Amino acid sequence: MNLIQTLYIDPSKRPFTDSFGWLKPEYHLMSWALSCLQLQKLYGNVELYANSTAAELLIDILELPYTTLHTNHDDLKLADTNLWALPKIYTYSLQDEPFLHIDGDVFIFNKFADSLLQSSLITQNIEVATDYYTITQKQLMENFTYFPPCVKADFYSNIPINAVNAGILGGNNISFIKQYTTEAFKYVNSNINHFQNINIDKFNVFFEQHLFYSLAKEQNIPINFLFNDIFEDRGYLYLGNFQEVPYERTYLHLLGHYKRDKITCMQMAAKLRELYPEYYYKIIALCKKQNVTLFTSFYNDKNIDKKSEYQQLIDKATESFQNDIRIDNNECSKSKAEPDLSLLKKIFDMYVVNSHEKLDLQYLKNDFDVFTQKLNTILKENALLSDYYLYGRDIAAAGWYAEIFINNNFLNKIISRTEGLNIIESEYNWAGLINKHTRIGIQYYETLTLSQEHFFNLVIPEIIGNKFLLYDIDELEKKVLEHLSEPLSVKDLFTTMQQYFDDDVIQNHYDAFEDFIVKVIKQLVVKKAIKPSYC
Repeated sequence: MNLIQTLYIDPSKRPFTDSFGWLKPEYHLMSWALSCLQLQKLYGNVELYANSTAAELLIDILELPYTTLHTNHDDLKLADTNLWALPKIYTYSLQDEPFLHIDGDVFIFNKFADSLLQSSLITQNIEVATDYYTITQKQLMENFTYFPPCVKADFYSNIPINAVNAGILGGNNISFIKQYTTEAFKYVNSNINHFQNINIDKFNVFFEQHLFYSLAKEQNIPINFLFNDIFEDRGYLYLGNFQEVPYERTYLHLLGHYKRDKITCMQMAAKLRELYPEYYYKIIALCKKQNVTLFTSFYNDKNIDKKSEYQQLIDKATESFQNDIRIDNNECSKSKAEPDLSLLKKIFDMYVVNSHEKLDLQYLKNDFDVFTQKLNTILKENALLSDYYLYGRDIAAAGWYAEIFINNNFLNKIISRTEGLNIIESEYNWAGLINKHTRIGIQYYETLTLSQEHFFNLVIPEIIGNKFLLYDIDELEKKVLEHLSEPLSVKDLFTTMQQYFDDDVIQNHYDAFEDFIVKVIKQLVVKKAIKPSYC
């Protein structure tokens, strides 16, 4: 079976300026690199369908190891630049042999099952419609003048529609694929005059994902899914958990909101750096040459054009962290710079102006002022931590999850909290408010409102942007970190944490207690707040 990918870059787009839906341009490039390299590693053969601009980027500039290049997409003209799924449809239409198409934001860490690849039709999973689909469906029904017969029947059936997720799509039934793509182009081209009345971006999932499902249903052709679970269109949890690959998870798909979430993007970049450092640093160097403002500001004054240069950087950072060299006298001048809290203040002002909640605004302001004063003090202290030390921590952190949770003898693993973290207590959830405006696609933050209680704000020193990340944690997480001020075995931590639970829980639900503490530890490891003790 042929493994294929598609990239079409509209002439109006610039790869080192436009982010293509990602948080920053470098993450778009890193995604393509990691996706292609993993496919090549596992299968040794992956084909690219592209227009010349995209081919130049992936083949000539990034030098990704595609085995075959097809530039058929120079012939494709999009009626609207928001029709991002149409180049994929065009790729499907060109296939005359069994194939599996893999999106450039899909990363595999093990081969697909032979039973999947032998199927008539293949996609990632069934997707059930929620508001994302139904609102657009209503727009289409009110405005479009043509629907493929299977789509029309589905729309007017009075039954909520289903679709497929096309993170992967293909199969052995090429005649079906030909019919499907012909219908997709007719679906699009017949309604061009109505595009101004709809959300074109959301229309993509209809002519690609819903059409595929409804046509297969109409013809009673079974679809074999990578995941048999049925997902809501916004219910994709865990498909961005890079810490779990390849041991607990072998397939990730950074669809939708994942591309704009800073933590997920940082983890994806870290995985590329861990597995393919030569490509990671190539992308960083290329972005620097193009004057791209990198999310990881640590690279701004570093020479990494050559392998010897970035290897020297890695060696120095690794030595600094392993030997606990936290202070670099050559960097101490940076501690004199005033920490940049402008984003926090901007978000605070925006929230207060737009707030419709009944809050004591003076008390709110006083609590925010105390919070920012404490944060300012912490950041000045953390400014003494060497960037090389923190970069060495980040390199090491790529292996912490596996070291603690995957290898044997978990209960006897010795863990401790990391250097430089601090916890600020406040009456309002300031870390949560910041994450509400900077994290993407997390329902908890989308519905978060400020209320006066008692909150814990975890401060982690970083080498990005304004040099820190804020996390809102609960009291139990705070207790775990307090007890790990000195190294403890996981077993001893379990014993210590029992004091915070009712006797009934410990005596009758001990497994649930352990599972809960493990979940807490995992979350704090991902946040780089807990590490194996030898690190």
